[in-house]
Amino acid sequence: MELMDALRTRRAVRVFTGEPVDDITVEELVGAAVLAPSAVNLQPWAFAIVRGTERLHALSAEASRYALAHLPAGSPLATHVADPAFEIFHGAAALVVICAIDGERQSSEDCCLAGENFMLAAHAKGLGTCWIGLSRAWLNDPSVKAELGIPADWHPTAPIVLGHPSALPAPTPRKKIRIVWCR
Repeated sequence: MELMDALRTRRAVRVFTGEPVDDITVEELVGAAVLAPSAVNLQPWAFAIVRGTERLHALSAEASRYALAHLPAGSPLATHVADPAFEIFHGAAALVVICAIDGERQSSEDCCLAGENFMLAAHAKGLGTCWIGLSRAWLNDPSVKAELGIPADWHPTAPIVLGHPSALPAPTPRKKIRIVWCR
């Protein structure tokens, strides 16, 4: 798949088949993620991978409760998360959490760059992904990190679900691009 085609056709996938994604494929995608640039080449990332639709289903309920309790009053997301049918991890086969592993200021941005690489590489392999930013605060809770086995000094930054898509969503319209030329 050509890069521009991947950029134009990648979508956030929120409906998955439930079919597992094998370890070798996940490792290949992580290999693509770490090709991302990072400030002074620090490569400040590590990966926590949660596998299995049943486990993610159980964790989804916990993460949704946490998110709902911590959303600001009147947030449009609150109505969405409060829906009993809402599943924050969307029935995916895996949750890949890219974690910042140093205290450098730009490490979060570097992890986000790795996340985009991961998502584009997954799309090129016919897999679906969705960035689950709503789970980030929950994943950074010390008790959740302990439950999942994420080291205490790792900082979950880029939570991405991965799986075989049931279907690819239609393209969404893009807003008008705003550019200020500073010459």
